[in-house]
Amino acid sequence: MFVSNLSRCAGIVFILITGMPGAFAAPELALDEAERLALEQAPWLQHHRSSADAAAERAIYEGRLPDPQLTLGLANVPTDSYRLNREDMTMTVVGVRQAFPPGKTLKLKTERAEKELAREQARVQMEQRNLLRQVRQTWLELYFQEQSLRTLDESRHLAHKQLDAAEGRYRAAQETQQSVLRSRQALARLDERAPMIRAQILRLQAQLARWIGEAAYKTLPAELPVLPAAPGEFDVTRHPEWTATQSMLDEARVEVEIARQEYKPGMMLDVSYGFRRPMPDGTERPDLLSAMVTFDLPVFRDKRQDRKLAEKQTMEAGARFELDDKRRELESMDRSLRAELDGLTEREKIFAERLLPATRREAQVTVAGFARDQSEYRDALMKSLDTEIEYLRLRVDRAKAQSELLYLTGEQS
Repeated sequence: MFVSNLSRCAGIVFILITGMPGAFAAPELALDEAERLALEQAPWLQHHRSSADAAAERAIYEGRLPDPQLTLGLANVPTDSYRLNREDMTMTVVGVRQAFPPGKTLKLKTERAEKELAREQARVQMEQRNLLRQVRQTWLELYFQEQSLRTLDESRHLAHKQLDAAEGRYRAAQETQQSVLRSRQALARLDERAPMIRAQILRLQAQLARWIGEAAYKTLPAELPVLPAAPGEFDVTRHPEWTATQSMLDEARVEVEIARQEYKPGMMLDVSYGFRRPMPDGTERPDLLSAMVTFDLPVFRDKRQDRKLAEKQTMEAGARFELDDKRRELESMDRSLRAELDGLTEREKIFAERLLPATRREAQVTVAGFARDQSEYRDALMKSLDTEIEYLRLRVDRAKAQSELLYLTGEQS
C-alpha cells in the first residue's frame, strides 16, 4: 500500500511538472521590462538628471550678493622709525567691504538661472524620450532578427527533409541528379543566411546591453508587443526639444536685460575701524572709524556697454530664429511620420488579408503533392519563407515608426 501511494504521488508530481512548461522556462525580456531597466540604469540619462540637479542648486545662489571682503592692515606708519606709537595717525585697521551690482542685476541673474533650470529639465525629458525610442528601436530590430532566424530554421528543417527525399528518389532512379543538386543549393542558400542573422543578434544585444546590462541577453517573447497609442493631435509647444529651445530664447532675453543694467553704476561700500596705540608718554589716542562708498563710472559706453548689449541682442535674435526653425522641424517630422505610419499600416493590412494567405495556400498545395516537379516545391518554399520574413519586417517597421511618433508626440496616459 505504501509503495502504491508513493508511486501515485510520484506520478502526480511528474504530471504537475510536465504540465507547467513555463515554470522552469528561461526568463524573457519583454519590451516594457527593457524600457523600465533603461530608465533606471542608463548612465547617460542619469548624467542629464545630475545636470538638472546642478542647475537647481545654481538657481539658489546665483542671485545672492557676492561675499563680503575682510581687510586687515596698518595705516600711516612713519618710515623714519616704523614705530606704531609715535605718530597720531598710525593705526591698525580692520575693515569690511561689500560690493553691490548695478540695478536689478541680482534679480535678473536669478531669473536667468531659473531659465537654465527649465532648459535642463526639458533636456532630461528629451533624453528620456530619446532613450525609450532607442531601446524600442533596438528591441524591435532584435525581435525581427530572432524571429527571422526561427523562421529560417524551420525552413532549413523542411529543406533537409526535401533533400533527403530527393536523394532517396535519385538512388531509386526516380529523380534526376540535377534536381538533387538544386535541392542542395536551396539548402545552402538557407544555411548562408543564418550566420549573418546570428551576428546581427549579437550586435543588437550588445547595443541593448549599453542601457540595460546583462538583461539584454535574455530571449525575447514570441509575440510582437503593442506600443502605446500616440495622441491624434501634435502640440509642438509640449515637446521637450521646443521647450528647451524656448528656454534658451528666454535666457537670451534676460542676458539682454543684464547688459542694460551695466549702464547703471555699481557700488562698493567700505567700513573700517582703526585701532591707535597710546602716545609715548602714555596718553590714550581715540580710535578712528572710516566709511567709504565707491561707484562705477560707465562713461566709455560706446567701447564697452554698447558693444556688449549689441552682442546679447544679436544672440537673442539668433535664439528666436532657432526656435522658429525647431517648430518647423518638429511639425515636418510629425507630418512625415504620420504619412509613413499610414502607409505601413495599409501595407500590413494588404499583407495580412490578401498576400500572406495566398502564399501560405500555395505552399500547402505544393506540399500536398500537386506540384509538377520538385523545382515548384523549392520555389514555393522559398517564396513562403521570403513572404513570412517580409511580413515580419513590415510589422516591425510599423512598430518602429510608431515609436518614432511616440518620441515626437509623447504617450497618452
